[in-house]
Amino acid sequence: MDIHLRNEIDLDGQIEVVDQQFQVEVKEKDGNIYLIYSNDEAEKVVIKCDEEELVMTRFSTPKSIMRFISGKEAIVTIPTPLGIQHFVTDTKRYQLNRSDQSVQLQYELKGLENQQLFASYDLEISWK
Repeated sequence: MDIHLRNEIDLDGQIEVVDQQFQVEVKEKDGNIYLIYSNDEAEKVVIKCDEEELVMTRFSTPKSIMRFISGKEAIVTIPTPLGIQHFVTDTKRYQLNRSDQSVQLQYELKGLENQQLFASYDLEISWK
């Protein structure tokens, strides 16, 4: 089975599309779907999702955790070349479709302190 991730990123009016596909292991436990794969950097990535929330954990050094809650904001910690940075994900749209085996997610990444918009994202994840 493969996971397909398509992320359209709007960084101050400049659009970039990232399209990736990897082999994936899919598990279900306690109403959650777990998608487990290795990315281009050979890092283990685990996506945990249900109808309200998606958490993406990248087992890099240091570990990166992104959290998206339907219609809400969440604080996230992301390693960057400048060190660990704290941001807020503001999830505008989140839809898990279990029968279609897909997730659609629209969110904004903002600075934690000043709430300044860093970028807007339109992410589609599917596993078939």
